[in-house]
Amino acid sequence: MRIASAIHSAAGLWFFILLSLVLFSGTLAVFAPEMDQLIYPEMRLSLPQKGVGKINPGAIYDAVTQAYPGMGITYIDMAAHDRYAPAKTTIIFPDNKRRTVSIDPYTAKIIGEIPDMTVHSFIARMHAVLFQGLFGFYVVNFCGVLLLAITISGLIIYKRFWKSLFKIPRFKRGTRILLGDLHRLIGLWSIGFLLIISLTGSWYFYNFPLAHLGLVPNIIETQPSPHNISQADLDALGPQTPHRQSGAHLISVVLSAYPDMTITGIMPPMNLNMPFVVYGDRDEYLHGKDSNSISINPFTSEIIGANLSEDLSLSQYAFQGMSQLHHGELLPKNWGWPAQMIMKGIWFLCGLGTCFLSVSGLYFSLKRTRQSIKQLGWRKVWHWGKPWGGPMGLFKYINVLVLVALIAGYMHMVSMGQPKPALPQQAFSSQQAGPFNVSLRIKAGPRNDAINPIQPGGRLMVFPNIEGGLFEDARTILIGLTKAKGSSARGVRVKGAEKIAFAPLRLPRQLEGVEIWIELTQWDGTTSRTQWALSSGKNIAPL
Repeated sequence: MRIASAIHSAAGLWFFILLSLVLFSGTLAVFAPEMDQLIYPEMRLSLPQKGVGKINPGAIYDAVTQAYPGMGITYIDMAAHDRYAPAKTTIIFPDNKRRTVSIDPYTAKIIGEIPDMTVHSFIARMHAVLFQGLFGFYVVNFCGVLLLAITISGLIIYKRFWKSLFKIPRFKRGTRILLGDLHRLIGLWSIGFLLIISLTGSWYFYNFPLAHLGLVPNIIETQPSPHNISQADLDALGPQTPHRQSGAHLISVVLSAYPDMTITGIMPPMNLNMPFVVYGDRDEYLHGKDSNSISINPFTSEIIGANLSEDLSLSQYAFQGMSQLHHGELLPKNWGWPAQMIMKGIWFLCGLGTCFLSVSGLYFSLKRTRQSIKQLGWRKVWHWGKPWGGPMGLFKYINVLVLVALIAGYMHMVSMGQPKPALPQQAFSSQQAGPFNVSLRIKAGPRNDAINPIQPGGRLMVFPNIEGGLFEDARTILIGLTKAKGSSARGVRVKGAEKIAFAPLRLPRQLEGVEIWIELTQWDGTTSRTQWALSSGKNIAPL
């Protein structure tokens, strides 16, 4: 009993600020998407007449590719189970600039662009990682262990707790008694919620960091990944430049094969050997919305692989189910939007209850400390207030450190999102390489802030530009360096869509006589090559 009481008080008091931040941000995260819809007009829809359904999800992809030709289109979230939310995706522009775009899922019309840092993304990053990256993820998961210890010890302390489920708080007996009654009552009615959150949080902690760092056995099998297009598949396309099928057609093929699937997302191919991946659910319970993935060849419309929820192992299913439990997605998705909002309301109220438990628990601890000071004399005041004393002891520094790290992490994230003075770039004029007119643009690579991007031993990012819309006519594009004109060297394969295509290079220590070259192979196997002296680049204004 005393041990349970000590654990209950110490865990809640020593890590008060950490727990409160995680609990409060998690509570706000329940309705964070709805907050975005209230704040940003681009996140609101003009609903069609009753009975009008959403358009073929592939048509949304087609609309985005038409509006942003040649740009990098990332995962498109169809918001399939939310009647009032738009579809959205992140578009990658040259120089890795990104914008989030919302699309009307009923008409495929581009609604507008959304700021990178919305209320939803702010709360999500705070709750998941405390703006601290992977280490912050570890710390947040540790809160699951703390909450589990607090919950179990609280049940041990409160004997025969089930008899007090309907006990009315004593409102006329003073603040201390009222808060104590509310603390116990809210704690009892939140037992189910607390156990779900703490057990799933502890599950996350087992996997990240314990299993991730090799401290315990890894019991989770790797989640299945999409199937890539093989070289044999590319060879089978023939010597002529193949054309990609429309998104609407590809989705129709998938729905013909899996008519019970609700399309929840699309991952377009960013490289030639990547498939067009369609994600969806089939009314499974406690599965993620992307629990099924279908890989399809964008040139031939052939389904080349499928990862279905029915094929998941027990550990893979548990990994997905834990996430659904943690987020309160306990109702079948086909129950509709009203049922989902009721479930969100319950999860939000339970979250507020846990926040109250945290604050009221701190109040009781401080109250007991003040009473002990009065009873034992003023000599205890120094013991309570000195840096290594007080109710929190040395753990007060952990709480202060959490606040400082949170603020510093947020400021760093904001500074990363601010426009920065772009470094000069260099351009290499257009040259003929077989049927292609090719020019290059280079800039300093990661961790290289030199004004001149060409530095001995430095890193470069090379961006080719193929004029005349012939980018798709090149089956492979290699870029490399030679130390002398005419010599050969293994190149780096260009990746990415037409306007964001890039290749990273590492410069040699000696730059004298070095050339940069590009080699393009057509679908019929014809190879063309051209090169520039590295010293011939001309400075240009940054994009």
